[in-house]
Amino acid sequence: MAYTKKTLADLKQSLADKHDSGVLPTDSTTLSYWTRLLNEGVQYCAETLRLVKSTSLTTVSGAIALPDDFKRVHKVVVSDSGIEVSQVSQDKSVQQSLEVYWITGNQVDGFTLHTPADQTYTVFYIYRPEDMDSNSDVCVIPDYLAVSCYAYAKLRIAETDPLEDAQESLNECDRRLGEIIDDQQGNDQPLKFSLQLNA
Repeated sequence: MAYTKKTLADLKQSLADKHDSGVLPTDSTTLSYWTRLLNEGVQYCAETLRLVKSTSLTTVSGAIALPDDFKRVHKVVVSDSGIEVSQVSQDKSVQQSLEVYWITGNQVDGFTLHTPADQTYTVFYIYRPEDMDSNSDVCVIPDYLAVSCYAYAKLRIAETDPLEDAQESLNECDRRLGEIIDDQQGNDQPLKFSLQLNA
């Protein structure tokens, strides 16, 4: 049976299981607060995991705006050839004639990709996940319990940690993220094989 991605509703229920013996709050103010905490948890987990996505962009007059959810570049590849291009600083860009790029901008005004020549590039970048608003919105973190552990810890800290389990929950969040990172590194390992003569 295929894995079903978890939604905001699942995260709320998980938080309720940890906090209130499985009973979801009914008032909108508390639910809105829980949603904010869960979205903070998604952002924390995404930053720790350095989640990457890609987009195809074509520079015009040597520039193109990067997506609104862009945080940091991972790598840039010429789409036609698959050649990875090198990042240089803006002041060094005038000295370059090879395949290079540079990025300008900031988190408030947005970022722009610059290249010496107009081409189509595949940009792999670390991104900022969209906030979940609707109960049916899907959580982008592979282990949704890491998110609910983070939110639970923040909720307990706001309550002055009556059960003194906030740090334990934060530790569980980090442990779960560590397992995801280990899995990713294991999956990213190059295939190891040997060639046999006359085989």
